[in-house]
Amino acid sequence: MKKTRILLIVLIIIIGLLVGNWVYGNILSRKVESHLEKQIELLFDDAEVNFEKIKVNPLLSRLEFYGLSVQTNNGLELLRSSEVKLGMPYSEAMRLLKSNSFDEIKTFSVYFIDASVYIENADDNLLVDELFFSFKGHLTKEDIDQLDFKFPDKKQAVKIDARGLSFAETPWMDALGFSAEQIRKFNKVDKLTASLNYHPGKNQLKLNDLQLHSPLVSYSSEGLLRFENEGLKNMKLTHSYSAMEMQLNDKGVEWGDAETNGKFSLDNLYLKMEGDITYKDSVPEINSQTTQLLIENLSVEFDGAKKAQMEAQTALLGLEMDKLSIKKLAIQSEMTNNELIISEGELLSTLLNADLKAKIRVNTSDHKSSQIEKATLIVSDLVPGIENALTTFELMTMQSLPRKGKSIVLEMSGELARPTIKGLRY
Repeated sequence: MKKTRILLIVLIIIIGLLVGNWVYGNILSRKVESHLEKQIELLFDDAEVNFEKIKVNPLLSRLEFYGLSVQTNNGLELLRSSEVKLGMPYSEAMRLLKSNSFDEIKTFSVYFIDASVYIENADDNLLVDELFFSFKGHLTKEDIDQLDFKFPDKKQAVKIDARGLSFAETPWMDALGFSAEQIRKFNKVDKLTASLNYHPGKNQLKLNDLQLHSPLVSYSSEGLLRFENEGLKNMKLTHSYSAMEMQLNDKGVEWGDAETNGKFSLDNLYLKMEGDITYKDSVPEINSQTTQLLIENLSVEFDGAKKAQMEAQTALLGLEMDKLSIKKLAIQSEMTNNELIISEGELLSTLLNADLKAKIRVNTSDHKSSQIEKATLIVSDLVPGIENALTTFELMTMQSLPRKGKSIVLEMSGELARPTIKGLRY
């Protein structure tokens, strides 16, 4: 019997809290509504703000807006969202709404559903199915005003999680000759996530696990910056680290038009890079750096007036511009202790084939004086137009390019800016 009473009391308390939260939330909603339009209009010059309703949940520290729309006086839609959820204590929200100037901003989050944001530089609207943005920290007006000479003394963190991004009109894609089907394939990002952290005690800015996935490509990266001194004008980088990886998800991608800017196609793309750099008196010293690049079957076709224009520009080489292609481009390099080793540098194309292997001692303070310890470049299978141009060069200089069979072989050493080539005077 005693347990039943306790449960009944707890149930009454819970119901009371929920009812009180609902009643109090409705009262607060009317207060928020009276301030909101004025404050949003301060952010957008000559703008009109409309929304269908507002809900306030004091228990969850959440404000919800439905049917939010921001338009300029001439009808241009700057922002639209069917639902916006703002995670912020009510007292903080009211402080911001009642203020006519920016004094400080504290930890908050905002969640947009079915949103559209006008991007002025693209003259287009970015459509987003879901967008979550959170800020964790504390920034004051004084922090912003003093950025040139002093950084904030508190930790700051920003996180973004977006799903279903695309542009509404894509006028720039239309101008480049993309078909409607190509636009649908290129103009979509399924998921984008990233977080950025500032740590004043470590003088450190860190990008954590940026991830982008679309039907076309997958991309990931991370990075770290360390610095000394205070403020943007006085800061000096002391260390940086970055890593990225990108790969094509779809095989046989095509874009563009042969009669305008060219019709392109690509079978495979993979790029991976990682680098660690130390800075001494602002001069970078590469501790380590690796690169892997693979491109397969990249081609461009021209037709009609565009083809005639391109052939007129390459008339001296006698190149046919129906279709140019790179069957394979592969690069693999590694740099440690200022020694760059290119273990693979292969190009297979319709114009020529090339193979490069090299070891280079890099001078980080003066790249032109870097020394080639050993490098070999082999060029073969040149098209007649390029072969004829090189024959003309040999006649004019009265010397022959070093060859093995039909391949040109350039063995190089010495200064990178003007290397010594075995068997060739210049």
